[in-house]
Amino acid sequence: MQANVPHKTEETLKSFSDLVEFVRTHDQLHRRFTVQGSPNPDKELKIEFDKILILSGVKDCIERYIHRFGDFEYDQEKAVSAVEPTVSYIFNQKLDIEISVPILFLGFNFDSFQIADGISIERISKSHHRARYKVKSYNTSTHQNVVSSATHALVLKGWYVPNTERMWDFDILSKTRAYPIELIDEFFGALRVITQVETGYAQVYAVAKEWEAHCTADLPYLKGATLRSYPSWFEDYYWNIENVPALSDEEMDEAKIIFNKVQSAKENSISLALRRLNRCVIRDDEEDAVLDATIALEALLSDGNQEMTHKLALRVGALSKLDDRSQKNPSQAFKDVKKIYGYRSAIAHGSRDLDKKRIIKITEEKSTTAHDLVVDYLRMTLRVVLKHEKYRAPKVIDEQLLLGEESDNA
Repeated sequence: MQANVPHKTEETLKSFSDLVEFVRTHDQLHRRFTVQGSPNPDKELKIEFDKILILSGVKDCIERYIHRFGDFEYDQEKAVSAVEPTVSYIFNQKLDIEISVPILFLGFNFDSFQIADGISIERISKSHHRARYKVKSYNTSTHQNVVSSATHALVLKGWYVPNTERMWDFDILSKTRAYPIELIDEFFGALRVITQVETGYAQVYAVAKEWEAHCTADLPYLKGATLRSYPSWFEDYYWNIENVPALSDEEMDEAKIIFNKVQSAKENSISLALRRLNRCVIRDDEEDAVLDATIALEALLSDGNQEMTHKLALRVGALSKLDDRSQKNPSQAFKDVKKIYGYRSAIAHGSRDLDKKRIIKITEEKSTTAHDLVVDYLRMTLRVVLKHEKYRAPKVIDEQLLLGEESDNA
């Protein structure tokens, strides 16, 4: 056993001090490790932030070496491999990432399913589950049990973020504005068009590709944010459900078609209607949700003329003939929409008898709410106009489906 061996620290290791000195003598490199402004107003403390950042990079490389290779013996080839992610973070102007959005309370019977180029649904690995546990935003309240309730994620590949001049300023991946929320919402909208299953997302994160700003054991480096894009009742112990709903292969194929139709759609009415659909299914207030859904129907089927309710009800009825999922004949659809708009009018005019119009009788034995009914008709309408592009123009619905001037084959 060796005696009187001096304890080595970052302060006593000459190679550490040489590295710090080297960085400080190269202005452009040194700027990466400096702090703009003064987080240390008390000058007497003399905290060397640049030195802290420089040496933390070295420590990251050492930790990565140990956990990646399970070895304390130095090997040149292994050392280069362990250093590369940190060096890439220091010098690369563009930092490649993959974006992941865990899909809440929805099961899939595959490990990977491609939706479009660079877009897929993939099973979340154990290492990603461990790493994403710490991903949270402190300005948003999301229940941890809800955030954790996902087996698969929407994955967007081929993305990058610009690096910052100073490491201290690199925090963009912790902000929701860094992520393509509109594209993400369009995916969830496509799911909602083809299924009534409740879902949503509470987290979005970026997985670093070939670079790392920090090392934590053998976990992948990822940063992200949490947000509330799910029904609030998910937080009412919904994670205790015995059976998680799952999508069939046929439903996934249809969701893929719908998503790609949304991506290629040029009409603003499609994107507006999809946003309103996403909004109305996660709202707490049922009356506001009904208003959202009717606004979406109007965006899709209104021509701006008078007698909108009557025309819209006729058009919904006509479109119902083209949806193989619809169990309503055109006459019943017309009557339902008229009743929905009766409830909408009562909401808009502040009627005190809302409950009388809120419940809509479907048959002698069965009733439903105006909310559930209007969401179903919105889903149906979106399915039809996305699959049959020509019916995105209301006058074509009138001419071909109502007046029968042409064949209704799309």
